[in-house]
Amino acid sequence: MVCLKISAQLNPEDKKIMDSLLKNDEMLKMINNLGKGSSYLRVSMGIGNNLFSNSAKQVETLQNNNPLVFTPSVSYYHRSGFGLSSTGFLFNENKQTNFYQYSLTPFFSYQKSKVLDINLSYTHYFEKDFYSPHSSPVQDEFYGAITFKKSWIRPGVATSYSTGQFNQVVRIDTTIKVSNREVRIKYIDSAKIHLSSLYFAGTVEHTFTFYNLFSVKDGLLFTPQLSLISGINSYKVNHSSSLENYKAFTKKQIKRVRHFQSQSGNSQFDLQSLGLDVDINYVLGKFYLEPEIYFDYYLPSTTDNRFSQIYSLNIGITF
Repeated sequence: MVCLKISAQLNPEDKKIMDSLLKNDEMLKMINNLGKGSSYLRVSMGIGNNLFSNSAKQVETLQNNNPLVFTPSVSYYHRSGFGLSSTGFLFNENKQTNFYQYSLTPFFSYQKSKVLDINLSYTHYFEKDFYSPHSSPVQDEFYGAITFKKSWIRPGVATSYSTGQFNQVVRIDTTIKVSNREVRIKYIDSAKIHLSSLYFAGTVEHTFTFYNLFSVKDGLLFTPQLSLISGINSYKVNHSSSLENYKAFTKKQIKRVRHFQSQSGNSQFDLQSLGLDVDINYVLGKFYLEPEIYFDYYLPSTTDNRFSQIYSLNIGITF
């Protein structure tokens, strides 16, 4: 009786204040609308060392340097779950800043179920120069993931298929002796490498949520994800050389030297790597700040460094 009497001591003015706080809490509205669906536009600017891809971590681990890349992006999310995203990759090289590739990604995200989330996407990369060492080795990328969300630790499975090509070239300028006289020759050896890879990953993750950290309009989502990745790779190298043009001049006395050999190969399906992805998403009203870092440990025997790190920082606004 006493409790009921005390709980009734809420005057109309206090109730209006509480209703107003709940109504204007942007973070609470965002969480409540996750399952209901709403259309919105997102504009962001990213910075990091993700040289090739924004989504496929296994593609990123192919890079052998750590440049600073800027990635402006525009994405539209429809309430049905379908969406479209476009990203530019901006890089500073030799004191010149240019876009070296672009990407276009149609995607579908289903999050209305209480049991699982489904994410599907396809990305095509538009390369400006296939001979550039910074161009992505894949141009078409298919990705799918299912996350089960009933338990505190959410298990999931993901798969990706990537295919594409990149080119390498060596310019030769040398002098050789033919019929007791020196002849200078210049030629180009080039190789076109076709790649394809299929990956499967088992994942476990949990999202920690914190509300009203600095105001009633902010919140933070912290999601660590551990993944075990397996897959298979195949490649084909097509070699060509302009040295053939000099054979007639030298009366075929030059022995052709191939700097690239035409070859092909397939790896066996096996465990590839162990990965840890740490994603932090801070929301303040319509603005968000999202730092992310991915650690990858390569499992097969190799003489290269087994560890690789991919990091990014995204700042954006949602309309």
